[in-house]
Amino acid sequence: MEDTNVENNESTEQGVTGALRSGIFEVGHATHELVPAADGPMPIEGRLRKAPLRVPDNYEECSGFTLFGRRIRTLLYSTDVAAIRNSNADAIFAVYPFTAQPAITQALLTVAEAPLFVGVGGGTTTGRRAAELAAVSEMQGAAGVVLNSPATPEMVAQVASTVDIPVIATITRFDNEAAEKIQSGARVINVAAGRRTPEVIAELRAAFPALPIIATGGRDDETAAATIAAGANALIWAPPSVVELQRDMMVRYREKAETAAEAAGEEAPVATVVPDITDMPVADVPNGVVESVSPEVEESEQIGEEDFVSPYRGRLPILPFFGRKRS
Repeated sequence: MEDTNVENNESTEQGVTGALRSGIFEVGHATHELVPAADGPMPIEGRLRKAPLRVPDNYEECSGFTLFGRRIRTLLYSTDVAAIRNSNADAIFAVYPFTAQPAITQALLTVAEAPLFVGVGGGTTTGRRAAELAAVSEMQGAAGVVLNSPATPEMVAQVASTVDIPVIATITRFDNEAAEKIQSGARVINVAAGRRTPEVIAELRAAFPALPIIATGGRDDETAAATIAAGANALIWAPPSVVELQRDMMVRYREKAETAAEAAGEEAPVATVVPDITDMPVADVPNGVVESVSPEVEESEQIGEEDFVSPYRGRLPILPFFGRKRS
């Protein structure tokens, strides 16, 4: 038995020595310090697949909140499947200015590798329909549902009693209605107060010390730092558009090609200038363009049976009665 133990120890030492020589571990540490705890293991990245959309580094200073065993510190505000697939955010905040549709949720869940928080209404979509959309989103695999700021405390209670995933209620200020939303079942609060966001977060944090709070990080590091200092647990980051990213990439490609041509002594060719689609300006959507039709207008524009006139009226052929002779 002793000889066997000695042989095992020798083989283990030889294996460790071989690993050190082959460069698997950092040379210069003792055998019991192969991977220092302070450094941790090396990050794993693919040769081609990397996350080009990386949230700002200071967002990681958030304390975060735990959702189903996961620590959430950063959220990506996007519904672009390419951006969602190539981001390193801890979660996805998928809210869009249209009526919530399960088909959109399913498409986002297909590409998302992080928990997805999806909007289910609160403004145009209310009541039972919002609760049903929340239930469908939970069955599809969403990690949480988001309600817009117009959602009432009664609506929050209805959705919270329907699903088991957390309900995220959006508020624009801290008042009695915001407190009622929390008491009605909102598990997370999304503060969207613009420039007053840190102020509203501070008021909310003083009233509810253990409440998970998320908010946008703003346009610069100073705004993000102020939001974190006010008490936000996680920050929402809006990434640059795919058009902007593509435009920057094409600029780099053109500069690289021009530099290589100059180094080779080639003259610039004379050719017809073809516009690059990535250089086209992005059209801004004016306020008021994306809006919902009121139920009264929608009902008045519905076509009833009495209003329908067939284009074939009076021109249909007369079919003979089979098996009968005409008189």
